Amino acid sequence: MPPPARSGRPARRRPARPRLPKNLTPAVLPDHDLADEGHLRRLVYTDLDLAERDVTSCDVEECLFEGVELRGGVLTKSTFADCRFERCDLANLVTTNSSLIRCELRGLRTTGLHWTDGTIRDVVFDQCRLDLSAFRFCTLTAVRFVGCRLTQVDFTNADLRNARFDDCDLSGAQFAQADLTGARLRNCVLAGVRGVANLRGAVIDPDDLVALSYALAGALGIVIGTGEEPDGG
Repeated sequence: MPPPARSGRPARRRPARPRLPKNLTPAVLPDHDLADEGHLRRLVYTDLDLAERDVTSCDVEECLFEGVELRGGVLTKSTFADCRFERCDLANLVTTNSSLIRCELRGLRTTGLHWTDGTIRDVVFDQCRLDLSAFRFCTLTAVRFVGCRLTQVDFTNADLRNARFDDCDLSGAQFAQADLTGARLRNCVLAGVRGVANLRGAVIDPDDLVALSYALAGALGIVIGTGEEPDGG
């Protein structure tokens, strides 16, 4: 059944860009490591290993991450604001009640990322590998996915109103109980999409409808014929 109606409808707008200062201090470990109750600001992390950190209430502001390892970590009630990530590895990173605000993520390996029950606002995912990732119960506002691999991503109960997907592979994506009112999908692969009934209210390019029609038929229990007449004998 379709998700319950959410109050209000945010207007579609472009994601705001990160507010990054020109002069950033080079980060060094362990002085600028992720830590509980940490507050990191105006730093540039280059080719550092921050993998498998387990932290709570860590706030990171106005930072640049280049070629950084963040895979396999656990972040709880943490925030990244006004940050840019380039060529980083966030594979299998798990977050809960955390936020991404005014951030750009470009060319990232983020397979198996779990950003659940959190907030993602004014964020661009550009050319990222997000296959097998999950954004369950997440609110995504002014978010854009560009050229991303989103195969088998899980958007269960996500608020995707007015989100934008351009040139993305959404094969096997799960949209159960998601709200895509006003979302825009352009030139996307939609083969095997699940929870297809929850695409109600989304804007989809005509060229993408062929693959989507098969998912709709499956959801409605319609059998696609071969075009041959059944044998009357």
